Amino acid sequence: MFAVGPFVFRMERLKQAKSDYNMRNVQDELQWMDKYGGPLNKLALIIDTRLWLELNLGIKDVEQRLAAYQDEKHQLWLVIFNLQAENLTKAQNLLETMSSSPRKQLGKGVLALAKGDAKQIREVLAKSEADWQSMTRQEQCLRHLTLAQAALLLEDNLSAKVELEVAQQLEPNNPACLSVAFDLAIAQGQRAKALELSQYIDNQTWRPQNSLYLTKRAVLAIHENNTLGLADSLALLKELPQGDASINYLNGINALKKGQLQEGKILLELALKSGLEGQVQVDAQKALEQLSERQNADGVLRSL
Repeated sequence: MFAVGPFVFRMERLKQAKSDYNMRNVQDELQWMDKYGGPLNKLALIIDTRLWLELNLGIKDVEQRLAAYQDEKHQLWLVIFNLQAENLTKAQNLLETMSSSPRKQLGKGVLALAKGDAKQIREVLAKSEADWQSMTRQEQCLRHLTLAQAALLLEDNLSAKVELEVAQQLEPNNPACLSVAFDLAIAQGQRAKALELSQYIDNQTWRPQNSLYLTKRAVLAIHENNTLGLADSLALLKELPQGDASINYLNGINALKKGQLQEGKILLELALKSGLEGQVQVDAQKALEQLSERQNADGVLRSL
């Protein structure tokens, strides 16, 4: 019993670190298991935690390991991995191989979010007949966060706030809650709060770079006249897939803010032609529509 004690203690520490999303402690506990755990490393808890950690850190090799599983939990993780890598086609193909289940619906909702399709998100994730309670707390949290993002796309800040609060109750330490809180603060025009939340996010240095977050952070920098912050986001975006499209979008928004309407229009149109996707694509289209309305109104006034 005495010999087993340290391992039980370490297993509890590992579970707590995972619950807290304390990636450094999760890594430390797994390293201890590597050194002293022996056959315990074959336990499903240990194997799954390694996969979970690699998924959250954006480790590319995890894709091959996840592909070896046929159960729906790991299939969903593989879908999420491909969405994080901005490989929407591969995520779609994976979903088509999954059997009908709440997890498949969740995957469809997250894919719809990547495409910026708020109505589709609500269609697949707001179904009352689905057994959402059969999913893990983490999966339920992801569902509510995805619904919150759909509400933001539809400019329904109240519903977004409600969904975010439910997600926070399920998993208060989930870093994705912080990301959605940042998005909500921007939508509500609370720039000081958004800036504070972005600093918390940036301090989580283990996070893989995310083009959507970097783009929103850059837009915030534009409105705050923070040239250094904008330059930092642009440099990071340059290293990501489809980064050039996001950079064209941001340069377009910056031009519009400076009153350079024609240049802004050209850059936004270029961003859309460059393969801009998801929420940023929706934002670019809205910006062009608003610009067109403004130019039409100016033309009417000049004709009077």
